[in-house]
Amino acid sequence: MTTTKRIDRKKRYSSTDLIRTGLLLMMLGLAIITGYLFYSWNPHYSVKVFHTPSGWGYDILNNDKPFIHQPTIPGVPGLVGFPNREQAQRVGERVVEKLQDEKAMPTLTHDELRQLGVTIP
Repeated sequence: MTTTKRIDRKKRYSSTDLIRTGLLLMMLGLAIITGYLFYSWNPHYSVKVFHTPSGWGYDILNNDKPFIHQPTIPGVPGLVGFPNREQAQRVGERVVEKLQDEKAMPTLTHDELRQLGVTIP
């Protein structure tokens, strides 16, 4: 008579295997959380142009929340808006560039406005 050995198909895990797997899952979880927090803390600026009674203006949004509201041409006294949508868009995009370059203040001089094609009254 031959005896057959019963093969146990279930693999038994040692305690070191379980600890290793647990640590790997924890490290993976921490990496995912760190990536999410880093991404959500980084400012993501965008420009939204709008029409005003005196012309055009722009908003700078930070992660889709209002950050700068500029209904007039910056540095020009009075309530003088941009004469067209394109000028407001160009100036707003330049302000975003300055905000992303953390060393620069997001201010614009009259010369910078003229270089962007803005007609200053």
